[in-house]
Amino acid sequence: MKKTYLLFLVLFLMFSCKDDNPNGDIKESSEYESLVLGIPQAQIDSIRKREEKKQVVLKKVSFKIDSANSVDLMLPISNYAKEYSFSGDINLTDPNSSAERSEDEIPATISIKNDFSDGDTAELIQIGKSSNPDIYPVSDIKEFNEIEKVLLETKNALLYVDDFGHKKMYYRQYNPANSSYYLYIADVPKYNDQKLQYAELFSIYKKAQNLLAFDKENQSQNLTWESVRPTLSTIELKNYEVYYNSLEKELKYFMKDNDSADIKKEHIQLYLYRDDEHSKHNFDQVTVLADSQYSGTFETMYFESRLYQGFFKGIYEIDDPFKFIRKISDNSILMSATRTGYSSDDTSFYIISSIKTPKGRFYLISPTTENGNDVTALINTYFSKHLKI
Repeated sequence: MKKTYLLFLVLFLMFSCKDDNPNGDIKESSEYESLVLGIPQAQIDSIRKREEKKQVVLKKVSFKIDSANSVDLMLPISNYAKEYSFSGDINLTDPNSSAERSEDEIPATISIKNDFSDGDTAELIQIGKSSNPDIYPVSDIKEFNEIEKVLLETKNALLYVDDFGHKKMYYRQYNPANSSYYLYIADVPKYNDQKLQYAELFSIYKKAQNLLAFDKENQSQNLTWESVRPTLSTIELKNYEVYYNSLEKELKYFMKDNDSADIKKEHIQLYLYRDDEHSKHNFDQVTVLADSQYSGTFETMYFESRLYQGFFKGIYEIDDPFKFIRKISDNSILMSATRTGYSSDDTSFYIISSIKTPKGRFYLISPTTENGNDVTALINTYFSKHLKI
């Protein structure tokens, strides 16, 4: 199938480029380049420059490789690491070689994901030990992979378009302090928009460049959505906008008395509900919980509330502890809830935001981190005040 596709492409280009380039190489023709790239080179250069100007917001992520070893990585605040058992589709070594690597030579592989990654991600980091700082050179990647057009090449990086139009990245870093190498491999999903594909490619490239930038960790407690928003990749921002635009429409047009809407992904949940009693009496449970610094159980909350019945029922028992942690803003608070009765208590954290509109009192709840400073919490805090992101 692959050979048939390549043959068709070559024949097509031979005829279409015949007049413009009678004596030259097909791959040097402008028509061939336009077909492979999908958009003009000038637009690609513009997208790359725009991504390069973005200021990254980084956090240190520790990932346990095995019972004895862990690794620290610097990732954008919107990303996280997850175990991954495959090696990716970029050949690091000669795929036709019969030589087998020993188990010690096989690097550990970590998947890098965001809130909207479905299933297996196309961003992988392979980490291994070697005394050779030049292990897996870019020249090997060029030799052992089907490359139609190189977009960027340095000693440690290769960004290219393969023979099926996929945008791919290979990036290597070496840490002499612990004789470890880091290979960042990415295959950009084929979105319908070519500009979006290139934006994602160069965004991943910038992420790879900061993989070991431990001196650039941002103080997450001082972050706001306004400061984080410009740093997100284009596709991440578009995904967030889809879900929060949906919540905005629920607030304005659809949500009736005591209605709720639940948006749930693997790593993000947005639960919005309207409380009729609170709307009638101009009551704000977020303010009450913050002022009282409530610490008790779901059962002993002393005011009319759909808090437990709406979101927490099915996750917690009525006598499980529920506790105020801190006030995040005038509209949002950080709470904790604990499942008890097991071998060890399991505590999770939630941001609860109060939203007041002419249509009534609404509450937005999401799981968050212990510090209440992940991207969802930042957006919820902003959204509860401005009703947009």
